[in-house]
Amino acid sequence: MNFRYNHTPFAYQRRKTREVKIGDVGVGAENPIRIQSMINSDTTDTKSSVKQILELERAGCEIVRLTVPSQADADNLVNIRKELKQAGSRVPLVADIHFTPSVAMKAVEYVEKVRINPGNFADKKKFAVRDYTDSQYDEELERISEIFSPLVLRCKELGVAMRIGTNHGSLSDRIMNRYGDTPQGMVESAIEFIRIAESLDYYDIIVSMKASNPQVMVQAYRLLASRFGELRMDYPLHLGVTEAGDGKDGRIKSAIGIGSLLEDGLGDTIRVSLTEDPVLEVPVAKLLANKFNGRITQDSKSKGYSEFRNPFRYERFYSSPIRIGNLEAGENHPVRVETILPFQNTNSFLADVAKLYQYGKPLSLEPESIVVDSPEPQQLDEIYEAAQALSIPVGIFLGKNISLNEKLQKELTRFSKIVFDPFLQFQDGEKMLSFLKERQNAGLYTEIHTSRERIESLKGLPETLAEIGIKNVLFSLETKEILYDYRKLGTILSHFEFPILLHGSFPDADAALYDSAIGIGGLLIDGIGDLIRIQTRNKNDLEEIFQLSYDLLQGTRLRLTKTEYISCPSCGRTLFDLQETTARIKSRTGHLKGVKIAVMGCIVNGPGEMADADFGYVGAGPGKVHLYKGKEIVMKNVPSEIADEKLVELIKDNGLWQESVS
Repeated sequence: MNFRYNHTPFAYQRRKTREVKIGDVGVGAENPIRIQSMINSDTTDTKSSVKQILELERAGCEIVRLTVPSQADADNLVNIRKELKQAGSRVPLVADIHFTPSVAMKAVEYVEKVRINPGNFADKKKFAVRDYTDSQYDEELERISEIFSPLVLRCKELGVAMRIGTNHGSLSDRIMNRYGDTPQGMVESAIEFIRIAESLDYYDIIVSMKASNPQVMVQAYRLLASRFGELRMDYPLHLGVTEAGDGKDGRIKSAIGIGSLLEDGLGDTIRVSLTEDPVLEVPVAKLLANKFNGRITQDSKSKGYSEFRNPFRYERFYSSPIRIGNLEAGENHPVRVETILPFQNTNSFLADVAKLYQYGKPLSLEPESIVVDSPEPQQLDEIYEAAQALSIPVGIFLGKNISLNEKLQKELTRFSKIVFDPFLQFQDGEKMLSFLKERQNAGLYTEIHTSRERIESLKGLPETLAEIGIKNVLFSLETKEILYDYRKLGTILSHFEFPILLHGSFPDADAALYDSAIGIGGLLIDGIGDLIRIQTRNKNDLEEIFQLSYDLLQGTRLRLTKTEYISCPSCGRTLFDLQETTARIKSRTGHLKGVKIAVMGCIVNGPGEMADADFGYVGAGPGKVHLYKGKEIVMKNVPSEIADEKLVELIKDNGLWQESVS
């Protein structure tokens, strides 16, 4: 199988694409990564729509999308366009179309781009199970071509661009029956429509593969890029994690999906979908895009490494099980969270640990492993005594300037794990191996932690360790290029079973949120990492970083430690105040550890994008809500004033309700 989806997974190089013009804004080719958002007002409300569009433009949004669900909405686009022109706005508009080809034919006259969803543009979702023969499938494609071609020709005539935007939750029955609810189905759904457009000599196309699960989203975009390479297609990519939610969780999910793809050189325009005021999406999108706009290609640093993953599916990088003190990790154990703490004295150290326990109590989170950062040798006795008061392992992170003499080696046998750089601490390789062997014989673990400049020096070390029977070793790196360098480490370790700890060091909590989501989150969705450890230079970030570590595992769906929400960003189709409703439901259900709840504004993508949600709350009409268990409607047209309580009853009836821990 062809695993190639970008130039190299070990260094930055942006994928080469054609340029697609959306009004005055060029997307792809040498253009910067463009920022998009979507208004949430009713498109028939000219005043509100224009106000939101202008607010987005002032915030730095370069392309604005608005929903066009009906003929009345399409008819009002001319008024919106007129008001924008009078205000001096030149921001390109995108008409978002679902289900209604006739509406698209009208909308295309007043916008610079039209977005169609191949899952519902020419098909009504019936959830029918059917085995299609090849001839029947071809007949369906001919039917789709008849419906889709007029819009393509009209776009071509008017010079209007098009986004063919697949959503994981709204694949057609035809695609579902042939490919299933998979990244492959998402990709083939888009390619079918692209081929129809190409048959009409239309190429002003941008493509997206959105999903609410960052792992599915990333796999789909990679597979799309790989297929584009095979088919010699060079269309730009629009990136987004749909229904990401709000607050830090929404930002983390978006950074995991969008950021890790941008690191891979994929993506030409982005939209961060938050259940918040659309204007608040723009700073997040700008922050992500600015990390890559103007970034220099680093291809020379990737030579000598080869792909060791299947980038199109999740498969955990196997490591042998380990037990550090009473903490089990590796193999099939959950990805563990390690916390790094300073040590001034016993009281301050234990107070820091107590803060973590107190902070995590409402969510039943507890620190799992601690390492003390760069203590002086004379502090080891006091650290050891303090550690006796704890039920979790306490290790030592050796400072770079500490001399690892025989006396210190002996003192360190009191600690279940130490972290050190062998290339700094030992000049003699044999002595280093002897030290590792002695620690293993005592049932202790050693984390080999080195810098990105010395990654090459690690080559050959795993073979040596395996040959002499040393297993009690973990590997980690000190690097700003987390995604690329840990992939290199993964290549070095790919034939061995040593655990990997993902370490990230950042200036502050804000940088940690986005950079760890991109780097550490991007690795976790590929199955790389048995433990994670995040630190900042600010001790006051302690609780926030502790929470962030678990939020990363939540965002990658590898470890659910709180309620998981899938909530759409709201648009003109939304049938209730989504921000208020989401906040209200969170206040009632936020303590339900591991329960997945979808809050969706309408039925366009709602039932599908709920994906693997346990329960769904979906707008069905003005003042009415459908409640779902999984993808099945269990209560229809529930009055909105009692819908929250009915949702709680539904959760209780299914045995997933827990009382809140005060």
